[in-house]
Amino acid sequence: MIKELQIQNFKCFQQSRPFEFSKLNLLTGINGRGKSSLLQTLLILSQSAWRNTSLKTLAINDELVTLGNFDDIKNSDTPRGENIHFNLKFDSPFIDEAKIQYAENPEQPLQAECLKIEIKSQGKDIVVEPPKKQSDEIVVTLAELIKKTHFVSADRLGPVKYVDKKNLPEFIHVGPRGENTINILANSRSLDNINDILYKGNDAKSILQQTVEWMSYVLDGAKIDFSGKDKESSVLGLLLNNKSNSYWYKPANVGFGYSYILPLIVTGLIAKPGEIVIIENPEAHLHPRAQSKISEFFAIVASCGVQVFIESHSEHILNGLRVSTLNRNIGINYNELNIHYFSENFESVKLQMNEKGKIENWPYGFFDQQEIDLANIFKFSR
Repeated sequence: MIKELQIQNFKCFQQSRPFEFSKLNLLTGINGRGKSSLLQTLLILSQSAWRNTSLKTLAINDELVTLGNFDDIKNSDTPRGENIHFNLKFDSPFIDEAKIQYAENPEQPLQAECLKIEIKSQGKDIVVEPPKKQSDEIVVTLAELIKKTHFVSADRLGPVKYVDKKNLPEFIHVGPRGENTINILANSRSLDNINDILYKGNDAKSILQQTVEWMSYVLDGAKIDFSGKDKESSVLGLLLNNKSNSYWYKPANVGFGYSYILPLIVTGLIAKPGEIVIIENPEAHLHPRAQSKISEFFAIVASCGVQVFIESHSEHILNGLRVSTLNRNIGINYNELNIHYFSENFESVKLQMNEKGKIENWPYGFFDQQEIDLANIFKFSR
């Protein structure tokens, strides 16, 4: 698990304060103030670790994020010649801390070159400078800690008529837009059963059946089937039903909420202990009760040993997570939820929540628009 991250000269962070993380993490606040950039730090390191376990190059454009060239990711106020630094601390028996430094490669503007990796491991200080093609064992261990990252972006596919049948990737994940979701569900018999903690209902523990159970719980009714299951077909179609009848409907005729939530639930069910899950705007197309329930779902996912990061603008997501930390049936404590609020001045505040779910340092502008609007309604209606 990543305990702490400090960023220097990357995007809006010329010199960030250390961001503290726990099992369950919520990033919220004003638009365009650094939430996505913070998550992109984790994503760009993850996709770089997949491309080369030596971390020799920073993959600026790959499967998880596409950010442009080195000038696009370097902080605009940073003097030319200064490098990008990432400092990570871990809750791991293998690595305590890693400092990674990347510099511009004028001949390869779509990537950056690693100058040095400093690692603290079991009381030893190890410097790898520069990383080799034949990876040092300790750097491979570092890469393993950050590479297995599930990411579902705010830009999800929504209802689709069909998808091409394809082999599942080596690291099974739904993809940033949920593009692998239907193939994962269609092949769920060949995958491991879900974690017992996530088991819901009285049927099989397969990913498909538990997806149905959780979809039904969050959205008050759901069934899933597929067209194109015969081996002659080269495409798969998703069929849904949110009623108690025997009909099947194409996703476009059921509602956007079902398609938008599907990759989120599958991601939570397939993630394994030690892996990272990053979700953007889980509230999209969901009514308040469903938002609260999907928050409960990810709190349970975090209790299984998966580190969860959620970026959200919804007070229902916030309150759903707060409720989950107070629910004794969910194995997440109030001090295992970290809330980071990003304000107008590009600074973030870690909010302190007590054992009763109360936020003790509630900042100005933090989910107070409802009170402002109600006050204006009262004022203008007089």
